[in-house]
Amino acid sequence: MKTLSILSILCIPLLPHCTTLSPEHIKDHQWLYGGGYRLGDKLQFDNKNFSFNGDTILKRDVPVAVIVMSSGDLLGSNNDITIQSLATGEEGFYHEK
Repeated sequence: MKTLSILSILCIPLLPHCTTLSPEHIKDHQWLYGGGYRLGDKLQFDNKNFSFNGDTILKRDVPVAVIVMSSGDLLGSNNDITIQSLATGEEGFYHEK
């Protein structure tokens, strides 16, 4: 019992850093450029310039990149996506506005 209590207390700080983002979350939010491969200063999947299907980012209905990683905390304050160019393989980083 004592061991379980200690493990529970030690795991609490890890909870805010243990989630991936849903496709709906990625679609519904704006993403600001952070470094690497760049599609623009801001990504917004509003179907005007960019849209999102599965893990693929489309620019005017042409596939240009894929989302290779997403991460966030349970509070929603540190959400990030990593994208990769289909043409070059270069990776880029965006964070949620």
